[in-house]
Amino acid sequence: MDNRRNGLDALSFTLVMIALVLAVLTSVIDDDLIKLVPGALSMALIILALLRMLSTNTARRRYENDRFISFFKKDPYKRFSCPRCKTLCRVPRGKGKIKIKCPSCGEEFIRRT
Repeated sequence: MDNRRNGLDALSFTLVMIALVLAVLTSVIDDDLIKLVPGALSMALIILALLRMLSTNTARRRYENDRFISFFKKDPYKRFSCPRCKTLCRVPRGKGKIKIKCPSCGEEFIRRT
């Protein structure tokens, strides 16, 4: 049997940090009834992070972590559709005004990346 564990990845680390912020918020609130919501949410996030870290289903945890990272990652390309044939053309971001040549029909058009 394989006993590999996932450990602390970006998603688990983020869950722990949010839980710590909620725990600090809980200590600042004076009303006992209102204090229950962030306190319970903080504990739930800590438990979820621990379950993720101790899980042996590393493929599923890696998939969840990759989806979390890709949600915040900026795409290095900008996409434009060709005015003639509507083909999607991919160009690098941050190049300023450039002339784009459609790979399908050869139409040239100028766009700002």
